[in-house]
Amino acid sequence: MDPEEEEEYDSPLEDGMEEEEDEDQDDADLNSPLPEDMLEEPLGAVGQSRQWMESDEGALDREYESDPEIYSEEEESLTGEEREGGPPITEKQKQTRSEHIRMMALRKHLDQLSEKVLEKEYQVQKCREALKTCREKLDVLEKERDQVYLRIKEEEEKENHASLHRLRAQHGRLLDELTAEETLEKQIIDQLDEAEYTLAKAQVEQGKFLLAGEELRLEEERMQKERTENATQRGRRELLATQQAERRRKTRERLELLATQQAERRRKSREREHMAAVRERERKHRQAMAAARRSREQANKFLKETLARVRAQDTEEEERSRQQMEHRMRTLLSLKTNITANRENLRAVQARDRAMAAAAAVQEEGERQDVLGEGGNPEEVLLRRKRQKQFEREKETFEAQQREKQQEIVARIIREEKQMKHRKAQQPQLWPDARRDRAKRVQGRKRKSRIIQHYTSGSSSVEYSADVEEVAPTKGPQDKLATVSSDDDFSPYGLTSRDERGDSESDSREGEDDENLAQPEFAGLWDQEHKAYKVPEDHEVPPKPIGGTKMEQQVLQQTLEKHRSGIIRKQVAAGREFKGQPFYSKPDVIHFKDFDVGKTYKKKVQLTNVSYSVNFCRLVGLSEHLKDFIHLVFDPPGQMSAGMSCDMMVTFKPMINEDLEGAVEFLAQTGPFFIPLRCTTKKCDLSVDIETVDFGTQVIGETLKKTITLTNKGALGTKFEFIKVSDAKPRTVTTAETSLGRLTSDMSDRAVSSLSDQEKVHTAESGHKPDIHVTPPDEKALEGDGEGDAGKDGEKEDGGRWDVTREGETTVDFGLGSDFLDVSALDGMKIGQVAMGDIGPFSAVKLEIIFAPTVPGKVDTDFEISFSDPCSDSIFVRGVANAIDVPVWVERQNVDLKICMFDRLYQDSIVVNNRATTALRLRFEVPKELRDHMELLPKTGYIQAQSQFSAQLKFLPRQTLSEDAPKSFDKETGVLEAPMVIRVADQTRPVPFTIQAIVTSSDFEFDRKDIDFGFCSIYESVKTTIKLTNKSILAQPYGFVSLPETVDVQPNDGFGTLLPLETIELDLIFNAKKAKEYTFELTCKSGINRDFKLSCKAVGVHPPLELSQSVIHFAATALIDSSTAALHVVNSHTSRNEFTHPVPRVGKGEIAPVGPTSFEFVVPEGAPVNVSPAVGTVLPGKKTPITVTFSPALLDADIREEVVRIRSRLREAQLKREEEEAALAARKSELETRNSDKKGKKADKKGKSPSDSPAKGGKSKGPTPAAEKKDPEVEIPSPDAVDPSSDEYAAARAALMRNYRGRFNSYTVPCFVASGECGDPGKLPYNKYNTLYLEIHCPSVRPSLIVISNHGRTTTDFGEVSIGQSVVKSITIQNISDKTQDLKSSILDTAGPFLLLNSLRALQPEATHTLIVSFTPHEGRNFYETLEVHTPTSTLGITLQGRGMTPLVSLSVEGVLDMGHALAGEAVTETFKITNTSTLAVDYTVQLDSQSYQKPAAAQGLPEFLQRGEGGRRNLVGKSCYSKEAQGLPEFLQRGEGGRRNLVGTSNNSGLSVFSCTPSVGNIPAGCRRCTFLNTTLVPPVPGTSNNSGLSVFSCTPSVGNIPAGGNQEVTVTFNPDHHSLHYSDGARIVLFGQDEAAVLQLKGRGWDHTMYVEGGDPLDVSVESLEAQQAVEEEDESPEKLLPMLLTFRYVQTDDKPTPASRELVIGCIRSLSGAAKKSGEYSVDNLQLAAPKGFNVDQPKATMEAGSSKKVVFTWTPPAGHDPSEPVEAAVQLVLKGDATERYKVLLRGLVVSG
Repeated sequence: MDPEEEEEYDSPLEDGMEEEEDEDQDDADLNSPLPEDMLEEPLGAVGQSRQWMESDEGALDREYESDPEIYSEEEESLTGEEREGGPPITEKQKQTRSEHIRMMALRKHLDQLSEKVLEKEYQVQKCREALKTCREKLDVLEKERDQVYLRIKEEEEKENHASLHRLRAQHGRLLDELTAEETLEKQIIDQLDEAEYTLAKAQVEQGKFLLAGEELRLEEERMQKERTENATQRGRRELLATQQAERRRKTRERLELLATQQAERRRKSREREHMAAVRERERKHRQAMAAARRSREQANKFLKETLARVRAQDTEEEERSRQQMEHRMRTLLSLKTNITANRENLRAVQARDRAMAAAAAVQEEGERQDVLGEGGNPEEVLLRRKRQKQFEREKETFEAQQREKQQEIVARIIREEKQMKHRKAQQPQLWPDARRDRAKRVQGRKRKSRIIQHYTSGSSSVEYSADVEEVAPTKGPQDKLATVSSDDDFSPYGLTSRDERGDSESDSREGEDDENLAQPEFAGLWDQEHKAYKVPEDHEVPPKPIGGTKMEQQVLQQTLEKHRSGIIRKQVAAGREFKGQPFYSKPDVIHFKDFDVGKTYKKKVQLTNVSYSVNFCRLVGLSEHLKDFIHLVFDPPGQMSAGMSCDMMVTFKPMINEDLEGAVEFLAQTGPFFIPLRCTTKKCDLSVDIETVDFGTQVIGETLKKTITLTNKGALGTKFEFIKVSDAKPRTVTTAETSLGRLTSDMSDRAVSSLSDQEKVHTAESGHKPDIHVTPPDEKALEGDGEGDAGKDGEKEDGGRWDVTREGETTVDFGLGSDFLDVSALDGMKIGQVAMGDIGPFSAVKLEIIFAPTVPGKVDTDFEISFSDPCSDSIFVRGVANAIDVPVWVERQNVDLKICMFDRLYQDSIVVNNRATTALRLRFEVPKELRDHMELLPKTGYIQAQSQFSAQLKFLPRQTLSEDAPKSFDKETGVLEAPMVIRVADQTRPVPFTIQAIVTSSDFEFDRKDIDFGFCSIYESVKTTIKLTNKSILAQPYGFVSLPETVDVQPNDGFGTLLPLETIELDLIFNAKKAKEYTFELTCKSGINRDFKLSCKAVGVHPPLELSQSVIHFAATALIDSSTAALHVVNSHTSRNEFTHPVPRVGKGEIAPVGPTSFEFVVPEGAPVNVSPAVGTVLPGKKTPITVTFSPALLDADIREEVVRIRSRLREAQLKREEEEAALAARKSELETRNSDKKGKKADKKGKSPSDSPAKGGKSKGPTPAAEKKDPEVEIPSPDAVDPSSDEYAAARAALMRNYRGRFNSYTVPCFVASGECGDPGKLPYNKYNTLYLEIHCPSVRPSLIVISNHGRTTTDFGEVSIGQSVVKSITIQNISDKTQDLKSSILDTAGPFLLLNSLRALQPEATHTLIVSFTPHEGRNFYETLEVHTPTSTLGITLQGRGMTPLVSLSVEGVLDMGHALAGEAVTETFKITNTSTLAVDYTVQLDSQSYQKPAAAQGLPEFLQRGEGGRRNLVGKSCYSKEAQGLPEFLQRGEGGRRNLVGTSNNSGLSVFSCTPSVGNIPAGCRRCTFLNTTLVPPVPGTSNNSGLSVFSCTPSVGNIPAGGNQEVTVTFNPDHHSLHYSDGARIVLFGQDEAAVLQLKGRGWDHTMYVEGGDPLDVSVESLEAQQAVEEEDESPEKLLPMLLTFRYVQTDDKPTPASRELVIGCIRSLSGAAKKSGEYSVDNLQLAAPKGFNVDQPKATMEAGSSKKVVFTWTPPAGHDPSEPVEAAVQLVLKGDATERYKVLLRGLVVSG
């Protein structure tokens, strides 16, 4: 481009810039400040007015806040600005600050007086209206009183007393009301007088300010006029600003057009370059394709060979796998066979053990019987024997353990002696040696101080001892020990690695002046005073340990090797053999790093089985040289599955300061393996961050500093020295080598030279004379100790002379002459202030290198960092720089424009300096690609001699910057680095400088472009959230302007500031005003006046129903309490005329029909809110009340988490308690150990060895029972596993309730609306757009009362209680608030089963009160009731529940319990069970009818056999002694249905019960059949015959008791007759809880005088015995030969079929007697049978023998003989003889009758 074109190109930009400068100048003129004398007073007034405006008091504040323009205009007027073209403001019109405040205060006071007068007038008016109302009511009452009085007179005349009493009561009530109204009237009059007086005072006060108020009004009107003028002036200014903005816009358009043309030219250039690049890429692609074909051919050849090898390997692997599988199958078969055999062996062993156990049990039982036969206590004897045997076994075990321990101790002593010998052979320096002792150098401090004082010069000292000189010529291993530094530690372990390195630790030993360094570190190992070894006597030789002889040890070793070889075997799994280390250790290497001698270190190593299958791990040993320092604790785990781990503890106690390396050896099933073990001492790990320091190009005369960091990553500190190694170092003066070959130096006495280019002089001393000369660097090392540090000191003087100065001596000067060239003074590089010092462990030091060139040229200098640590090598750092001599230079090499925005202009100045003595011509060059964005003005200029020149930089970055200058601008980071040059005339080298900037965008970005608010009800607001992102890396303010009235932006009303790259969320709230479709745009402006649009749309909805209130604010409600609120659902849609009023519709859709409209509230799941009714229908013009209930409660998840926290705290407390117990046990064990050690020492002093003297208390005391007893471990469950019915859950709920801090929740409940009547809930055909929303704010607080009994449960369950029974329970409540609470309770159901037994009282804070509640059910069902305890702030609801149960029992015997036959005077027992089939325990009582108090009354009537029932038959069921029927005739005079007798027979003559039942009283659990209480229809028996002795015939044991739920009780019934009778009977009644009869059981039995008895035949006697009958029986008993009658009647049924004989049975039995004298058996015989046979009678067994306790049926049959007359009976008699303890004879009369079928 030609210079002319370039000037034309630059001219538009310059014109634009000039126009902008003119515009800026105009703005500056408009905004120029006014003179200070005009602003001094008004500015104070403005500040005061702003302060007044910010207050919150009075109507004036509200007025100013409502109109912010008032303040702004007032402020402009107060600043003294003049209106454009108008007259200036005069001094009279100016307001001072005090006047302005006075006006505002006066206005506020006047407004307050007006409000006060209005308020008092309102009070007076209200009092007057109240007085008027009261007087009207008085008149009405007086009239009514007179009317009632007249009616009373009338009723008195009529003597109507009923009406008279009513009227008199009404008259008295009216008199009371009149009196109350008169009192109220007086009070109102007093209030009226007071109000009128106050009004008068207020009016007087207001009248005082009438003139002031008028003046204030005029002043305010004047101020309003001034504000109007100021507004006009502001309008003119805004118009001028608009015109200027239009001019700037046109300028920008011209610039943009020019930029577009330039961009088109650049685009064409890029297209040409792109085509060239494409052709080059195609050429390279063809070459790459050809190379790829050649490579593919070569690869195919190698691939074939590889595949062939792989196939061969696969074949071999398959064959090997097959063989391994076969081997595995054989192994498994063998294993299966072995398992089967082992099982058989195990069964045999178990059978043998069982047999032996059975034999032992038999033997023990025999011994028990023997001891019992001897009269002893077998339990005591057997227990004593068992304990004696156990003691003997323990004694034998203890003695065996003692013997083993003794052998182990002896073996350990022998092993230690061998180890000691081995150590003496390996480390002889640990033990005293005469020759070595003489060679030790022990130097006193005084002599050392003298030598130091004598040979110290300047800042360095060299020390050595005279003893060293004496032993120096001696050759031998002691030389190294003799030549020791005075500051080094003496090591008793001889020549360690630390001594060989010549490590000096003078710093750590400075405080140990009096310590004898020759003393050993471990005094116990080489004590000189130890006793010499003595050969023990024969009797002193301890018992030979196991394998004590050498041959035995060799045999043992061979056996172990053989066993080990048998252990190791290959491990093959899935056809693959395991190879490698079988166990993986974590860590891989046991490394003890940076240890200190004397401390103990522990590490835990985890071994994991990584083999294919089960393996084991055994510790073999440790490296021999580590056994003195390493202790291993490893418990062999046995066989371990693959993946299992075990632990090993490694303890390291260092005794020497040396590095140690070794390994821990293990033996596994697959072979041995090792774990490396390494112990390293503290070392220095030194490094620098930069090895080459490049200063770049630097102009002569400037100074540049750079820093390097010296880092010590080791644990050992050291001293360092930072020196410069210049070209003069071949002539460096060093110290001469001494004859000793070893030097020491005091680093702390070195001096640092003040010169920047100092050099170090290495000095040393040999003997008593200094020997100093100059040596090259390669001779600097000393022969005696190559790594030792020599003392370094010296100074280089300006005259080229070297000085070595020592105290007390003269200075020695060395003239270097012209042979020494001082290059370091010319290159310009030197070190900073830090040249030497200390660097601690794990620290860093910054070292500074300074470059100040004085001559041009390249500089390459080396620096050395040397260290006092002999193990640390010196570090060399290289410094590189280039010094140039340029007369023109820029003050700022890097011009940083900071952060810039696209399309914004930025300016800066470039200052150029000229150090030349002549003026120079400068030309500023901008890179071609940046000329559209950057410009330097002027382009050419002259800079005067030794002066400055300032150029103007203009930077206007455009969006195409990344395309125009891709090399200078990074699009990703936005960093611009533009290289600029300044061309100087007559100079080939330009002056470069760089312009840096970070260019960022100014865009705002929305996460979406369009927003659809959807359908919005006119009663609700719709909120949507958008994200606004600042794409710039600068903070930008934003604001939403010109918002529609239906939209609100929050927070901060849509205004704020976005931080760099920040994204914020904004809430757009849309509230439709009417039903229509909305479309609008939101405008967001940035701080640089950029607009960003956001399109929005919505649809307004007018629902057919509305809520009376959309938000409900509940008061603070306590937990377990509830609050209610009411609202209405209103249907105001009565007409579809949309022109008269808004009608319900969706947008512009169809109008909703007029008619019933349904609604349904849907409460969110989990919300503690209830809406009632939730579903309903509202008619047009009507409203429906809705009740909302808020019942706060704790969340189930919170309660579960609290349970887990409680368990965790319990677990922590348990662990802490266990730790304390363990510590206490350890302390006790330690004390016992100390006591035993003291006793052992005392025994040693008496001359008794521990092996000879018996061990006292040798038995190890086990842990005490208290120590052994451990609390059960507290388990910590997961929150999901917590049982809601558990006590822990209830306790956690109570704890949360006690510590509840309150919570505030908001819930939104939708209300769906549908036209028409509603159907089932949840099936409402609603339109989702008509949905209403109810917002509920629910604050919950802590309750004032809680229940603390029953783990805080508010539900008291009385359980199952029998009907009529009472159960009492207590409920304890506590006041957890900080105020006294007055308690009141609700009234329980008076007809219900629950009753509150005590009263309530006031509760102090933290006080408790116990409520006593009883539960008495009256019917069998569930009862549920709530007892509410009210406080002024909350209500505590206590749920009472219980169940009334009917006790149900069942008997094992139904109806009748037959006791059988018994001898008179003997007893027979039988049992029956009472089963409680109900779910609660019952109390029962067994009551006998014979023992009833109603029995004498029942005996007054006729016997049953004298009574007749229906049909002339006797009664089958007798009457209970409890019934009225029992007071009639006795049974033998009564007949029941069918002519049968009653069940209750004869009673005992003695008056006692014949039958008794035990237990007769008890409790039967639920579950039996339902009984009807007091119902005598349950087979009510009547007592029969009684005993003559008066004792009861029957008795029941136990007769009273309690039967648990589901349990049973066995009752024993005893039958004890005292005379012969066949009618013993009684009734046993089961009575529950002493009042409910649950079951009746009849007891009957038969008593006999002799063992043989016969039973059967027709009845010939009565069931009730009389006194005469008893005497007749006694007379009959006196004549035993008299025959006893018996009648058998046969009824033969005559049929046409085959005839069947008629038969009768007699039961003959023999009673087992309890007396030994009675005969055990008996017999019977039927005589005279030949006389009855012809008549057709026959007997199946006429004769038989009876055993005691047996019975037999004898069957008599009758068949009518031939020719028998059916109308005539047939009779015959036979004799039955019974022989037992006595002989009885019965005359059996046989009578046959023929009846028709």
